[in-house]
Amino acid sequence: MFNKTRRQLVVLNSVVLMLFLVIFGIILYVHIEYRLLHQADEAITNTARAMQLSSIDQMLQTDHPEPDADRDTSYLFWDGKGRLLNQYPKQMFSEKEAVELKESSMDGTVHGVTLGNRAYRMLGFANSMSEELSGNIPHVSYVVVLRSFGDANHMLATLRSDLLIGFSTGVLFSFLAGFYLAGRSLIPIRRSWEKQQQFVADASHELRTPIAVIQTRSELMFKHPQHTVEEESKNIALILKESKRLRHLVEDLLTLARTDSNQLQIHKAEVPVHQLLQEITEQFTLLAETKFVHIRARIEPSILWGDEQRLRQLFIILLDNALKFTPPEGIIEVNCHHISNSIRIVIKDSGSGISEEDLPRIFERFYRGDKSRSRSDGGTGLGLSIAEWIVAAHKGTIGVQSQIAKGTEFQIVLPKKQ
Repeated sequence: MFNKTRRQLVVLNSVVLMLFLVIFGIILYVHIEYRLLHQADEAITNTARAMQLSSIDQMLQTDHPEPDADRDTSYLFWDGKGRLLNQYPKQMFSEKEAVELKESSMDGTVHGVTLGNRAYRMLGFANSMSEELSGNIPHVSYVVVLRSFGDANHMLATLRSDLLIGFSTGVLFSFLAGFYLAGRSLIPIRRSWEKQQQFVADASHELRTPIAVIQTRSELMFKHPQHTVEEESKNIALILKESKRLRHLVEDLLTLARTDSNQLQIHKAEVPVHQLLQEITEQFTLLAETKFVHIRARIEPSILWGDEQRLRQLFIILLDNALKFTPPEGIIEVNCHHISNSIRIVIKDSGSGISEEDLPRIFERFYRGDKSRSRSDGGTGLGLSIAEWIVAAHKGTIGVQSQIAKGTEFQIVLPKKQ
């Protein structure tokens, strides 16, 4: 079952990682290309602006040095009749190439141009500061400034190659990472599935026992139709007992199923905890007297924001457990007092206690310790799981301390306002 899910997760994780690598590579390439273009265009624009503020005609004098020592920058000078007057560096472009460059630059914007295997960024502008010079020096009316973009193109080509190699490596990495992430993702799913399977198996086992008892006792009664009710009272009492246990078990299973699916709502209101706890304690005191167990209560007036029905269920579960495992002449203590902005409730018994091995697992569903929890005591193994959920639903905490033959203490802390 999980192999198919693992394959799907591997593919999904791998695709997501590959898409991330592709998007990252594209963004990186576009950003670097933009920066290189921006730098080249800015250099051309600054050069053109500087030339427009100076005497361009002076550059045509034979003794005038080249306008820029930057070997990546070239210049073309034209007169008003469309004739090429000069170019720097010398013999850089043929006359045909020069004409093509001038025609391409007439839009007055910086743009790219390619001549053979040479790439340039180019800007053309008219000379508005032409002046009269001595001799036969012609006037410059139009200038084309070019900046080589070959190194930048080579850098971009290298970057594309590196990104392609990186993507190829990333594909392998993404599959390995996808496989690892799929395994990690399946751990909680597998645990949840195993718990669910165990829960179903335990529930089936718990349901089968009372049903089997009811069926067996009913069949025995049918074998003796002449018997009176009094004669079959033992079987009837056992059927009634198992029916009650079955009803209780079904109710607990339904409660847990609703909590798992978030269908069970908590209806909160102001709850006088001291009154609720006092009422439940008095009810259990009557039961405790029949077992010769003493219940002592010290309950301070306390009010919190919670679900009265669920809090009642919580206290009944804990007191029922305490009474169930406390021997005759034992003592059960119920304390309720304030701590800061919370209410602390302690239910302590002097019963058989819980072993250290069982203690971490007592809140698991259907879990029973060999010495402290058994089916013969009438429990379903679901009470503490429900109690833990009720406390969590009220944003509180529940803890337990226990020692074999010394008793068990449950400590609950519930915030007054949530």
